[in-house]
Amino acid sequence: IEYIKHQLDVPEILIIIDRDGTLIHNDDFPGRNTSWKEELQLNEAVVNYLVYLQTKYKTTKMVVTNQAGVARGYFDCTRVEEINTYIHGLLAQKGIKIDLWKYCPEVDMRYAALKKETSFDSRYVKESTRRKPNPEMVWEGLEKLQKKISEFQSVVVIGDNEDDDGGL
Repeated sequence: IEYIKHQLDVPEILIIIDRDGTLIHNDDFPGRNTSWKEELQLNEAVVNYLVYLQTKYKTTKMVVTNQAGVARGYFDCTRVEEINTYIHGLLAQKGIKIDLWKYCPEVDMRYAALKKETSFDSRYVKESTRRKPNPEMVWEGLEKLQKKISEFQSVVVIGDNEDDDGGL
């Protein structure tokens, strides 16, 4: 009975994870090359941290990633989803279940203007986007999961730059 009681008191946390440069090592726009599966490497430190968190807490895990490579014409949304599915399988082999994957293929006009040396597919250049640090992908993800942020005792953001906090 003590074991069951302890399990009922386990805090629930939301884990928001960046993909490129965090969950996987990022050399330069994963998916740009046809050999992306051979080039892709999980970041074992992050994988181990996720394993630790999910053994200590009840977790909801969401990968939230900007995918400017689509706007740059390096690959399409199908490739992004293919990579996400592949990573999902690798993580499942390690006992990690990602509850939801969200990505933004668009860039905003300000971002595009800062990258003058780069050409962008105009279909993916918008006045405003859901790109991090905008929290819109997180809110959409929670809605899809039928959860509210207030249901979680804590929110953990795992990323490699300050934009990864998703404005939270």
